[in-house]
Amino acid sequence: MFEVSSANTGDVYAIQQIYTALRRPKRTRLSLDEYLVARGDGQVVGCAGVQLITVGSVCEGYLYGLAVRKEHQRKGIGAALTEARIDRVRKSHGTRATALAMFWNVAFFRGLGFATIRRSELSPAILALDDFVDARYRRSAVMVRSVVL
Repeated sequence: MFEVSSANTGDVYAIQQIYTALRRPKRTRLSLDEYLVARGDGQVVGCAGVQLITVGSVCEGYLYGLAVRKEHQRKGIGAALTEARIDRVRKSHGTRATALAMFWNVAFFRGLGFATIRRSELSPAILALDDFVDARYRRSAVMVRSVVL
């Protein structure tokens, strides 16, 4: 059993540990107000971030940093964290959620209602984000999901 909630300052070390254990690139910017964590077995077992981008009257969310401890994977934690991030975008009156997915995660995002689009279909504000200009993610699939009810 696990519970998803907003991250707090006491979670920073656990989040960094999860990224290190999974050999994920270190995040140079870790804004706790953007992070959600999943807690289970008395510890942080997963984490994920969502950055809200507002240009004019349009808001959208960029979902990033999804990571679940190996021993807790395939238990619905990643899906719960992703749905919680989508809820955050929706509550901020966002219109869609965007994520970058490596080829092995495309099916995961499709299962949650995301579709693949071309980078050229993204807003300039999303394209300007660090992950979209980082060479490590240039082959990642761009996945989007409408969050309007």
